Amino acid sequence: MQQAVFVTEIGKPLTLGSRAIPGPADGQVQIKVLSTMLAPHDTYGHDLGLFIADRLPFILGTNIAGTVTSLPSSPSPFKIGDVVFGLGSPFYPLPEMSGLQQYALLSTESCAKIPQGCTPDDMVTFPVNATTSFAALFDVKGFGFPAPPPFPSSKEEFDAKETAVFVIGGGSAVGKLAIQYAKLAGIGTVITVSSVGRTEELKALGATNVIDRHAMPEDIRAEVKNITGQEGVEYIYDCVSWDYDLAISLLSKTEKSVLLTLHPAEKAIERAKEMRPSATVQFIVGNEDFIQPHTKAFWEALPIWVKEGRLKVGKVRVVEGLNLEGIEEGLASYRDRSAVLPVVVHPNSI
Repeated sequence: MQQAVFVTEIGKPLTLGSRAIPGPADGQVQIKVLSTMLAPHDTYGHDLGLFIADRLPFILGTNIAGTVTSLPSSPSPFKIGDVVFGLGSPFYPLPEMSGLQQYALLSTESCAKIPQGCTPDDMVTFPVNATTSFAALFDVKGFGFPAPPPFPSSKEEFDAKETAVFVIGGGSAVGKLAIQYAKLAGIGTVITVSSVGRTEELKALGATNVIDRHAMPEDIRAEVKNITGQEGVEYIYDCVSWDYDLAISLLSKTEKSVLLTLHPAEKAIERAKEMRPSATVQFIVGNEDFIQPHTKAFWEALPIWVKEGRLKVGKVRVVEGLNLEGIEEGLASYRDRSAVLPVVVHPNSI
């Protein structure tokens, strides 16, 4: 048996309990969890039941790193003792692929060895956010841009330097990765809305223009027009909003445009039909199924991008052990949508 932290009722305090240690099936590894990073969707799962409401009690945490402790009987690309990081799943029938427990399972398609010079706490900042923003920029359900090396060169004609991308919430972890991916892809204009206090940081990551998130919507639209020389933008990635009026109002009126959201998009779809009938609205999900058939190649590329410094490791704060107070505090930090220093939990720390 092992210790784990459970959501037993939506919106109620977490509980500490025990459960059996799961064994790996084909295509999986069992790991001793060294680190798991809490993300906004964990807060929404706890508060609103996002992804997990029909499978309580459930366990949060889909950014996971740890040491391989058991393999299936079938051949595996990993061996006992490998230190890996990977993407858990809030969609799995049981909470076997969740991080707030001492042992968990990972899909071998959605994990990789931690590169030399990096720690589990470094790499656990990437799985969900890196997958999500990769899907947004490079999957055909997102913007569909050609993926950067080591992905093979695209045969399709694409003028990256003449392309403009608008990222709402560039100061968020997923927004920062979107900015870095855009830089890797050679996108010529990368505009973001964020706190002006982050301007220097975001420009170092690849943003060409940073607009104050506290500016009035009409001022944001005017600044975008001044930057691009056009009415609206064709590619908008909204990493933080629940209300999409600003994002939709920034979409191009004359060109076919795309709005990507990280929260369920039904209201955005209806609003876009009224304001921008030619626009496409897509809810992006950061899991291995969403980015198929690129999952394997993505997980081969991700540690390379990090090791080479092309994707920067984010700062975190650590909670030692399955400390309910520290975990609840980490979840609460996402509720007011202000700047957050993400919490990494060490489930096996005493």
